[in-house]
Amino acid sequence: MDTVYITREGYEKLRDELDALRKLKAELSAEIGEAASQGDLSENAAYTYSKEKQTQTLMRIGELEQRLRRAELIDDLKVNKSEARIGATVTLKCKDGTESVYTLSGATDSDPAQGKISVNSPMARGVLGKKAGETFKIALPKGEKEFTLAKIVYSA
Repeated sequence: MDTVYITREGYEKLRDELDALRKLKAELSAEIGEAASQGDLSENAAYTYSKEKQTQTLMRIGELEQRLRRAELIDDLKVNKSEARIGATVTLKCKDGTESVYTLSGATDSDPAQGKISVNSPMARGVLGKKAGETFKIALPKGEKEFTLAKIVYSA
């Protein structure tokens, strides 16, 4: 099993979701019991719906439990902070002078709209291991592009 790199915030978010799903599981069990007591199950829509929802809930609980077991908190990693590594916020400059800021995160914490990119993405893979001031090319889906790593910042 692969390690899942995650921030403390992301870890807590998954734990909260897991707790909510466990409560939902208990509620669904009660609904199923009540629907089953109403007789013929073959035409009981409430029973069928609750059973399907329970199956989906149990699958998601299993996924979350597995992910949390494999989790390694990014905040606890010992990384070479002179290089771009998971947990770093990097500022990249393009040849045209535009700048982009990304936080290199695990897949669970990835949120491109918020500037958090997974270390599995082409952009992050191209940045990993680079040092401030280094110029390099990254093969992106729209073609190769040259960047300079202007700044690396690690929080806390």
